[in-house]
Amino acid sequence: MWLKWLLRTFPVAALCFPVLAFAQGMTPEDGGYKLGVGDVIEVEAYQEDEISGRFTVNAMGAVTYPLLGSVAVAGKTPAEVADLLESLLEKDYYVDVQLKVDVAVFASQPVTLLGEVQNPGTYYLEGRMTLTELLAKAGGLRPSAGPVLELRRTARVEGEGAPPPMDFPTAKLLTGEVGRDIVLQAGDVLFVSAKKIFFISGEVARPGQYEISLGLTLMQAISQAGGVGKFASQSIEIHRDVGGEKQILSFDLSQIRKGRSADPAILSGDVIFAKRRFF
Repeated sequence: MWLKWLLRTFPVAALCFPVLAFAQGMTPEDGGYKLGVGDVIEVEAYQEDEISGRFTVNAMGAVTYPLLGSVAVAGKTPAEVADLLESLLEKDYYVDVQLKVDVAVFASQPVTLLGEVQNPGTYYLEGRMTLTELLAKAGGLRPSAGPVLELRRTARVEGEGAPPPMDFPTAKLLTGEVGRDIVLQAGDVLFVSAKKIFFISGEVARPGQYEISLGLTLMQAISQAGGVGKFASQSIEIHRDVGGEKQILSFDLSQIRKGRSADPAILSGDVIFAKRRFF
């Protein structure tokens, strides 16, 4: 490829190679971007314009290249494609051809980002990309983002099928505690839901509207509202809309505190009512 010509012509250029590799985003542990259907490669042939140009990887995973016709390139890195084209050209047409191959358009490895992000849509992997890097590319989370980002992986594990969804707390994504080590795969679908809220009224210190945190329970919701007042009954109601029908659920705080009753989860839209006791 082009590097062989560069080193033969200007040996001192070998000293510059680490800088060139870094500038192109290469790392020692990176195996290189693998080409796929839809990608566009740009081939530059030294002093040979007739075999230079841009070529799209077709549905068969091949490009149609001058003199050679259809050449399978899917699954290969640009460097491997350069070596392949050089060997094929030198077999019948050239004595010593030097090629440089780059990806001009990344289009074969989509990931979909939906929900409460600044710029939702389809993004294309350009090599190794982490969850944190994708969120940064999308402009970050909206203020309306809820507590969880869900990642669904469509790539199937042989013999196991698609893995279960993965949940990541948005608060920890914002601080960088999680996400930096989650490497995305082609086909990943990510969704950030909007904030979920509940309402609490009656005999509590601070009635009003509150955001539902991950795993919020009734006791935690009452605590978030400053606890029940001195005139509050131990009987608490949750008014909930289920499929368009209103349900009223009753709970005894004293029984929950003693562990005799389960502490129920709070759902989006719940209205909690702390009753006043009668003397």
